[in-house]
Amino acid sequence: MTSKIARKKALWISPLGALAIALSLVSVTDAADTTQIPNKPSSAINLIDNETYDFGGRTIDGGNISDNGLFRCFNRRGVTIKNVTVTNSPRYALLARGCSSFTIENFKMKNMSNSVGGIRFDKGTENKTVTINNVEADNVGGHAVELWDTNGFTIGTIKANNTDGCGLLLNRSRNGTVSRVEGDKNDQYGGYATFRVANNNGGNIQVGSVKSRNSGRGFFSVSGSSGTTVNYVDIASSNKEGIYIQDSSNTKVNSGKVRGTPNCRIRGGSNNSINADCGGSIAN
Repeated sequence: MTSKIARKKALWISPLGALAIALSLVSVTDAADTTQIPNKPSSAINLIDNETYDFGGRTIDGGNISDNGLFRCFNRRGVTIKNVTVTNSPRYALLARGCSSFTIENFKMKNMSNSVGGIRFDKGTENKTVTINNVEADNVGGHAVELWDTNGFTIGTIKANNTDGCGLLLNRSRNGTVSRVEGDKNDQYGGYATFRVANNNGGNIQVGSVKSRNSGRGFFSVSGSSGTTVNYVDIASSNKEGIYIQDSSNTKVNSGKVRGTPNCRIRGGSNNSINADCGGSIAN
């Protein structure tokens, strides 16, 4: 039989132990509980600092969200959102403004033809240290992924099919890497591209590869952009130029193959080069 003294000793917790338990309870209590987010929210989901939102592969219907984004990161830091599919045309799947140390991973968008776009980092307030990996978009009414005013980013793979805009669009952003952009029917018969840099984008942008089919253009650099290097391209069946470098500087495509009419063009700017196989001369 256990004495009263023994029972009291068994229940005693040191001050350090009590602190550890309290901290663990805080971390659990404050963690982002995605199970509390309905499959079709009636209002936007405002992401908060230093939280991970892991949806475990769930699909979230954004049909009720007609302004801004289904997910919103406004002036936040340390946020991660992952393993989620967005459907049914919110204005944007995700809208970020003034966010830093922000990670987006395994993020899919589908059946969003009435949206304005997919993932957008908004202009006007700098975004910093952004990581985006494994984004898929199919049937999006705008650009699948668009970055404005972002300083420091790492983008893994973007796959975008049937978009009204670009697969990936970088505007006035700098100091970033992109592993791969792959797209089919990105602004087909229009002037956008599977991968586009614009509006004084750059510099220090390193891109591994761009694969494009049946799009307005494959790779398009324009409006004062500078300092983008694309290592390899595989571009075909663009309705305009497969590669178009216009009014840009220090923009280079190092290797690959382009087929289209015309295949490749450089017009204006300085210190630009295309060393891919364009099937003939480079137009100007």
